[in-house]
Amino acid sequence: MAEIIIKDTLRAEVEAASGGKQTVLYTAKGQPSYFNVIPQIRLEDLHPSLGSGIHPAFLVGGVEKSEIFIGTYQAVIRDGEALSLPGEVPAGRIDFDAARAVCGAAGPGFHLMTNWEWAAIALQCAAMGIDMRGNTNYGQSRSHPDERGQAAGRGYITLAGSGPDAWRHDGTPFGIADLVGNVWEWVDGLKLVSGRVMMPADNDFCLVEGQWPDAGAAIDIRDGEPMISSSAIEDGWNGCEFSGLRTERGFSVPPSLMQAALCPVEGMMQRGWLWVDASDGFEALPIRGGSWGRGANAGSFALTLNYGRSYVLTFIGFRPAFVL
Repeated sequence: MAEIIIKDTLRAEVEAASGGKQTVLYTAKGQPSYFNVIPQIRLEDLHPSLGSGIHPAFLVGGVEKSEIFIGTYQAVIRDGEALSLPGEVPAGRIDFDAARAVCGAAGPGFHLMTNWEWAAIALQCAAMGIDMRGNTNYGQSRSHPDERGQAAGRGYITLAGSGPDAWRHDGTPFGIADLVGNVWEWVDGLKLVSGRVMMPADNDFCLVEGQWPDAGAAIDIRDGEPMISSSAIEDGWNGCEFSGLRTERGFSVPPSLMQAALCPVEGMMQRGWLWVDASDGFEALPIRGGSWGRGANAGSFALTLNYGRSYVLTFIGFRPAFVL
């Protein structure tokens, strides 16, 4: 992996300009890709309800990581590899498995951003009181219509990173762009099977799906609305505000569900809606963040668990990540 760690002019310029927040990594084919460096996050620094210790995004198969790398921009595909590049039209019309494959094609350590990684960033921003915005209303922010990105020439999608600083995860010019809105993003390491939550215990992005354990909870539909429960007993699909997701009376929610941004943390700002399909036999793969037409339903905690892995839609894209 020497090509990943060798210094070069572009990387040096990006790191200097961003004060070390961003870097450039090189793929197996030598293509540059922009990433944000996210230092290790501890649960007790986010919220008392989350427990203590290292957030699972910084554990890979039980091995502690001091940092993870998240694509600064929604992905494009060049020469069969997923890249994070500014000013580009984000890729769309790609299914879950194809998104995972082009991320992995970039080389060892590269992968489709996982739900654990998404959760760590969303929870940290919420803990800091950062209200992420983005292209949620046909090229502009629904809540702040003066905020616009540059039209990409494909529907109402905007060019990656072309919006204002408020569309970055930390509100600075060097934050992760477009986590909220523009296109939904496939994330790895999570699925709903007949309403049961299945996910690795930590950020083990190489763990095959067949070995993902049951998280000890279900999200099914009760009285017409999603609910965290001990077992999925009702078929169907529906949605609710993420912050309003109910819990079955008497059921103790596993802490991992809160750590994975799958259920609300009391007293924490968590914008976005949750949609769930708990139909018997249905396998739902996650998309997060919302899209250009989702308005108030978009947000850093927005989560859709009612699409199968083969769904291909213009407004669903993805983002690469990297862990050494």
